[in-house]
Amino acid sequence: MIDDQNNISSQEKSDIQHEDKKKLSISEKRKLKYYQKMSESNELSEARKELEDEFLQSHPRFAQMSDEERMYEMKKHAQEEDKIAKQKLRNHLEAFSDGIIAVIITIMLLEIPMPNGTGGYWTFMSAVGIFLVSFIVVANFWFNHHQTFAATEEVTESIIIQDFIFTGLLSLIPLLTKWAMVAPNAYSSLNYGIVLLLILVQQEALSYSITKERCKGKPKYFNFWRKIWMSRLSFTLIINIIITIIAVCFPLYGHWLFVVVPVFNFFF
Repeated sequence: MIDDQNNISSQEKSDIQHEDKKKLSISEKRKLKYYQKMSESNELSEARKELEDEFLQSHPRFAQMSDEERMYEMKKHAQEEDKIAKQKLRNHLEAFSDGIIAVIITIMLLEIPMPNGTGGYWTFMSAVGIFLVSFIVVANFWFNHHQTFAATEEVTESIIIQDFIFTGLLSLIPLLTKWAMVAPNAYSSLNYGIVLLLILVQQEALSYSITKERCKGKPKYFNFWRKIWMSRLSFTLIINIIITIIAVCFPLYGHWLFVVVPVFNFFF
């Protein structure tokens, strides 16, 4: 009977560990596999002892604790330091994105051609108008970006990669703005609309990842937010596709419609 209970207990533990592994991310699984491999050698125990001695030299107050209490405090201390590091990384990432967006707006402004006599004044004013459209688009992305990052104090590797993709796509706006200024045609409008759609989708994916990370342990709240997110994403995508089609059909005036979605998102 005791052996059966032990077998059941071991099986239950194995099942629990298996379920826990399913919940781990790919990077966490790699780390777990690495630590399991390291634990099979004596090098890990020696390194752990050296780390513990070094930790006690820097924090002598832990020396009076029992081994169990000390390990708990060391783990807690490491988690706090890791949290602080992730918070700093989040702030640096946001500042990096702000810098890129500032450069994007500056480049767009420098692309405006100077008027050449009275005949080129209309071309100059048209270029200024296209710049203002692109400025409002980029400013809206900046505003939504800050709103998204305001929802979290830490960032993961996945969030960092998604943010790099977002800023990389956003960096194409000055090139497409120049194209619309120099040669407004169906192709320039089509490419402008496609890139805006890609940026929008990537920003929404970034918002989804950050909110999912923040809502761990709150499945009902996350499911409720996801329904709103899906409705918002679907509506915005449909509107952007319609505007892009109109801009392709009427390239001389259609690009002005790209300002509709940012203004709508900002006020509503």
